[in-house]
Amino acid sequence: MAMFRLEATILSREKRGKSVIAAAAYRAGTKLKDERNGNVYDYSRRVKGVVDTTILAPEGAPGWAHDSGRLWNAVEAGEKRVDAQLARQFILAVPPELSVEAQFATARDWAQKELVGRGMIAEVSLHHSRTGRNPHVHILCTMRRLDGEKFSARKPREWNDVGLLRQQRESWAAAVNAALEAAGRPERVDHRSLKDQGVDRIPEPKRGIEATAMERRGAVEDTRRSEEIRHVKLLNDVRPMAKAIRKGGEVKQHGMGKTWWEKSIVFVGRLHQRAGHWLKKGWRKLVDSGRAKGESSEPHLER
Repeated sequence: MAMFRLEATILSREKRGKSVIAAAAYRAGTKLKDERNGNVYDYSRRVKGVVDTTILAPEGAPGWAHDSGRLWNAVEAGEKRVDAQLARQFILAVPPELSVEAQFATARDWAQKELVGRGMIAEVSLHHSRTGRNPHVHILCTMRRLDGEKFSARKPREWNDVGLLRQQRESWAAAVNAALEAAGRPERVDHRSLKDQGVDRIPEPKRGIEATAMERRGAVEDTRRSEEIRHVKLLNDVRPMAKAIRKGGEVKQHGMGKTWWEKSIVFVGRLHQRAGHWLKKGWRKLVDSGRAKGESSEPHLER
């Protein structure tokens, strides 16, 4: 279903020595070389996850601004500080209800108006996960305006204004809803917080790129962030029941019990099923690990 997301962060060298060259290569699914240190970042093998990508630049920009390797190497070369802010990055959720072409066009047009229109150069990349449930767009933006053939000496402070971010969130929601309406879809998104929308629910934590990648590689069975997400989901399940108990002392149900204590029995049953699922999954992993090491098919339990 359509959901709202606009996440904006700053990519900085200070954070574990991150490279904007590596970030650009990953987002566009290409192979780029960092001219400063000779490191090569090759993400061309993940090209299936990158549906489309383009670079948008202000009118009159030099040719190198439209070349990913030359663009981001120019950014790296222009920043001398060890803790320099290299780029601003956006992550936008695009509705799965839209066609691929509409998804990319919506993000591209928004970036042209809201980012490039202010003087930024933006590389826009549409990603689709293997499950197809999480289409999203990465936008990597320069931190400086162009001054002729080079970047300006000073970074525009107004680009960091919190008020601008609020405006960008609102305009992205409007762009998504306009695209859904044009496609004849009934879904809509809302950029406001759950509290401002009057929704009594705890926001779920974002899983994050690193945690998702670790789970896919099998590096960890279950990340801490995944545990936090499940915890919040359980709290949201209980929330309506607790609210009803505080208000009237009981919860009206339809085929699941009329009072709060009858509801609690059903809820505990659900918890039992979920706990059983994760216990079974953990036991199977232990068994498979023993088989891989040439041990017996079932772990030995001392009595």
